[in-house]
Amino acid sequence: MSCIPYMGSKRKLAYKIVECILEHNPDCKYIYDLFGGGGAVSLKFLQQSKIKKVIYNELNRGVCELLKKIQKDGVAEEFYDWVDRETFNKHKNDNTWFGGLVKTCWSFGNNQADYMFSKEIEEIKKAAHEYLLKNGYNKTAESRLTLIKQFINDSNIKDGVVLEQLQRLQRLEQLQQLLQLEQLERLEIQNKSYNEVTINTPINETIIYCDPPYQNTAKYQHDIDHAKFYNWVKNSKYKIYISSYEAPFAEVESFVHRSSLSANANNEVIEKLYCNQVEKIKRYLDFS
Repeated sequence: MSCIPYMGSKRKLAYKIVECILEHNPDCKYIYDLFGGGGAVSLKFLQQSKIKKVIYNELNRGVCELLKKIQKDGVAEEFYDWVDRETFNKHKNDNTWFGGLVKTCWSFGNNQADYMFSKEIEEIKKAAHEYLLKNGYNKTAESRLTLIKQFINDSNIKDGVVLEQLQRLQRLEQLQQLLQLEQLERLEIQNKSYNEVTINTPINETIIYCDPPYQNTAKYQHDIDHAKFYNWVKNSKYKIYISSYEAPFAEVESFVHRSSLSANANNEVIEKLYCNQVEKIKRYLDFS
């Protein structure tokens, strides 16, 4: 699944989330993804021919500018330039496409705050990165893994420090895959708070999807007041779906998966999908 690398990304669950929402709402034509993050859910909705428009909203301006850059110009060669620790720390909070690229593709665990590599291994990682770019890397996983092995042999490396997959190139490959989405012109990108987005499409054809920062998990750059958010949801006339571990709304679906945001990182968790208007989808659910 192509998307921008992002902490808490729904990349692995996007298909199931979209499938569930569309099954409950066959007349849906407009999607508002108000906490867009890496765009996994927005981009999956775009692949559905029945959807006329997807509004992706994200408070992190740098990430929005990165997505706009890809939407307009594609993934340029400059995306693959090496980013060192000094450059990362200087630009990680810039409200530019480069700031968005740096914080998503060059941060440790996609946390958007810390540089990807320790000082001890930064130089060898740079050498491997540049070796691949000079020796025929074609921006595919197969090419990357083959050239990593070639680099290890040519450099006579014994400690296996570069045996991992060169994650920043793996992340850039995700961006490259976005170019395969011909539907990107149906994506509208906004940079606002969730409650500032204007929603004026027909109620019966509109679905709002929210994937807010989860309570009691890893801290995001932009956190929210959950009580205020839940009150906003309750007062909305639109049907809203929320991804969370727990929320004060009716649960309509659950997904078992592994999450790096759980208290025990990479352990199995149950993530749930909630709805503020469950009475309107009872015919699709089994409450017995």
